[in-house]
Amino acid sequence: MNREEFEKTLKDFETQVKKRLPAMINSFLVNKGNREYEASFNHLVDMLQRTRKELLKDLSKVAKHEQKVRYFNAIYNMDSQLRSMGNKDAHQRHLKFRRHRMSAPVVYDIGTGPEEGDLLNVDEEGILLKTAEKVSVDREVRILVSGKQARGKAIWSLKDDSGNVETGVKFLEASEDFLQEVRRQLKE
Repeated sequence: MNREEFEKTLKDFETQVKKRLPAMINSFLVNKGNREYEASFNHLVDMLQRTRKELLKDLSKVAKHEQKVRYFNAIYNMDSQLRSMGNKDAHQRHLKFRRHRMSAPVVYDIGTGPEEGDLLNVDEEGILLKTAEKVSVDREVRILVSGKQARGKAIWSLKDDSGNVETGVKFLEASEDFLQEVRRQLKE
């Protein structure tokens, strides 16, 4: 590849990353589960990865300093968009988790002794608790519901305007008995 071909390929790569990739990410997230959108998104990402490798192969041979900087900026942009895509998905799950609330008594321990709180919601990966105070991120939390115990770590803790604190806990250890008991408590 000569310098002119490199410039043309780089310019096309930058355009794909700046304009087409954000649109594809949004349509993919909105239409999650649709095979057609997944296939077109995966095709675009594969094509961008192939172009990335092709450009990298000739980068040291033919690229000027300015082209090298543009290449690495485009790569950084692409990687950050793909990372933020995962963050958007996690944020949407987080908001959905907080929206559907129920209430059941629970005892939790963040290392300072057992405290009473409320169990607001549960899914396969974690649990939402109403706690007395904010819990620091990555703090280990032991949860006890009707004699069944689980262990997790706090992944977020938010205080609302009324002074209530909601804490999301990701399970590290949770038996099937514990999950069944929690679901039973929330249905009552």
